[in-house]
Amino acid sequence: MAKYNSITSSSELASLLQSHEYTLIDFWATWCPPCKAIAPIFERLAAENATDKTLAFAKVDVDACRDIAQRYKISAMPTFLLLRKDVPVKAVRGADAAGIKKLVGYARKKGCGEKVSEKEEEEFSQVEFGGGGGGSWLPLVVVVLLLVWWFLGRGK
Repeated sequence: MAKYNSITSSSELASLLQSHEYTLIDFWATWCPPCKAIAPIFERLAAENATDKTLAFAKVDVDACRDIAQRYKISAMPTFLLLRKDVPVKAVRGADAAGIKKLVGYARKKGCGEKVSEKEEEEFSQVEFGGGGGGSWLPLVVVVLLLVWWFLGRGK
């Protein structure tokens, strides 16, 4: 009953991308707890929103399909990448259900030729490419600086 495609090769993905106007890909890993937590939401969105030619949903295991993950520069899991044919439009990094829903809503409207209001365009533009769900570098920088400070302080 799944309405998403489990991609296992580049050729399989290429075929899917060419047959749909938009494709939302869930880049995930078997060892990733946030990937497992968000999976039911992605699968429900796929079941409710997938269409024959407009919007497809796919899952790519980054460990099994490293070439695909590298092509789209995926560096964190989960990452949800919306493509128009083979061109990245937006991405949400992290288990950000609200961000994923915005990607789906945008693709549905655009793919069906509906007018997207200025407010919707503005909301969509606030979904950070490669961000979303707290994908900021600031927390990482703070942690690294604290670790450096701690190690340097302990050496005295």
